[in-house]
Amino acid sequence: MRPILIPLALALLTPAAAPVMAQQAADQPATAAGENDRPAPGVAGGHRKAAFIAAYDTDGDGAVTLDEYDAIRKSRFDGADADGDGALNEAEYVAEFQGRLDQQYADQGLEKDERYDRSIEQAHVRFAIVDRSRDGSLSWSEQQLVAASTFARHDTDENAIVNDADPIPDPEDDGDTGAGATGDSNGATGTNEG
Repeated sequence: MRPILIPLALALLTPAAAPVMAQQAADQPATAAGENDRPAPGVAGGHRKAAFIAAYDTDGDGAVTLDEYDAIRKSRFDGADADGDGALNEAEYVAEFQGRLDQQYADQGLEKDERYDRSIEQAHVRFAIVDRSRDGSLSWSEQQLVAASTFARHDTDENAIVNDADPIPDPEDDGDTGAGATGDSNGATGTNEG
């Protein structure tokens, strides 16, 4: 089993490289509860398209519009800003994600487990990655940079709607034309934002 916990050293990488590596480390297929002891997609989000849709499809139509996505994210951001300063510190960021993770586990009748603990640890690492100014405060504009990348990664037909009709992107050409060069570029950038 490939670990999904990202080393803390990842946060020290360049802002452009860190999200790519974070995505690759966390881009595990989500399965139904009971399969591989992994929760099914839900409100806690994830990097796969199914998890993205589950986290942001508020009207249940199987699609996420850009407006729907932005409204949910803004609501979550504002709700997490406990001190009202217009930005999220690490504790606020992690608490917001933990609340959604708790809800997802409860909705699926799951007990908190080692995977839950790793998800919380990963939220701390994600904060260090998305806080691009490295000032311990995640501004709305920093959050928007992550969000734009995440939405675009799933909206492969570029129609401002993410749904099952969006084709999986072709693997990026890394110049390796030899045998064994494979790839699933479903998720080369972005983070599982809070």
